[in-house]
Amino acid sequence: MFTLSALLLGYFMLQMSNGLQGSLLAVRADLEGFSATATGLVMSGFFAGMGAGSLLCGRLIERVGHVRTFSALASTASAATLVHLIVIDPVVWIVARSATGFCFAGLLIAVESWLNASITSAERGRLLSIYAMVGMGAGVIGQVLLDSADPQGFMLFVIVSIGLSLALVPTALSQAQAPVPDAAQERPSIRHLWSISPFGTVAMGMCGATLGTFFGLAPVFAQRIGFEPSQIAYIMAAATLGGLVMQFPVGSLSDRVDRRWICIGLALAATLSMGLLSQASAQEYAVSLGLAILMGGLLLPTISVVVAHINDRAPPQALLAASGGIVLMQGIGAAAGPFVGGAAMDIFGPRGFLMTLSVAQGVIVVFAVVRLALKQGIEPEAKVSYAPMSMTPVEGDLQFAASESGRRSE
Repeated sequence: MFTLSALLLGYFMLQMSNGLQGSLLAVRADLEGFSATATGLVMSGFFAGMGAGSLLCGRLIERVGHVRTFSALASTASAATLVHLIVIDPVVWIVARSATGFCFAGLLIAVESWLNASITSAERGRLLSIYAMVGMGAGVIGQVLLDSADPQGFMLFVIVSIGLSLALVPTALSQAQAPVPDAAQERPSIRHLWSISPFGTVAMGMCGATLGTFFGLAPVFAQRIGFEPSQIAYIMAAATLGGLVMQFPVGSLSDRVDRRWICIGLALAATLSMGLLSQASAQEYAVSLGLAILMGGLLLPTISVVVAHINDRAPPQALLAASGGIVLMQGIGAAAGPFVGGAAMDIFGPRGFLMTLSVAQGVIVVFAVVRLALKQGIEPEAKVSYAPMSMTPVEGDLQFAASESGRRSE
């Protein structure tokens, strides 16, 4: 129990720091006069770095060990945070944010492997739920911390750096031993994922684009329509809280109904709420908070539904390759989304942010309808139980490990 608590505490500190840093960089970049496209590239850099880290950090862990890898990456991420403060330049910020994403991927892989080593197969499903809730709860707190100091000063950057450094402490002191792979790991395969679920492949890319755009550019959108940084902090926290609250109701419904219909309903409702949000103004702060909760509750659970849909159709021997494909597709979407959204904001103004989200949701709807016409759904009793996912592209191993253990027990 102590080991699990220590690992989850380290994970909490990572996610809290990352939640604060994402919103802080978006707000500060806008205050520094960066174009929306440049800000989008900074945000895209994080997810591009995560994609590279997801592919490479596993080998690094095998070569030098979990403790050393975690220590090196946490220290590097902490230092990269301060680079943003020292050099105010879009190119430098893109590089620093990409380095942070690379480090974050390795840090999460290390935490997940430790968690897997610390529990039995029967406990993985419950742990996954706790893991996701801890991550999203930390995200809420991280967003609120944006209101603790002036984003034009240095204090918030220092808080992020301290948080990343402190995340090292409980994890480095953990006595849990990570498992050593007994065979070569399969390479992530989008083609393999497509063979399992064409809808899941496309929807995962669009979920990545949605999350990357939303968390990367929502603070810029809010600031450009007149909200103060202190208000933006609570708007982003409200959206994350909405996603947290809606995870289990949406998941419970998707266990009984074809998950593609759930994705269609969520996407259509989210697009409608974007229309309402496009009319929001700084004079309607309470209304905007309510819409933020609604938006988060509609947009964020979709990724868990899509992963569960892929789980339903993946044979046990394909779980690892499918998990890698999920990471790649979500990472590609998350890297592309902020850049496209930023460019749209430069062309169409702040509402370009909402247009980008609407297009991503529209693709989910169209492709779901096409696949519903071509492929029959799975009966509820044949489904794998839904489990919530956190919101970073590298995470997926615990989801599939839990699913595999569940199938073996049937």
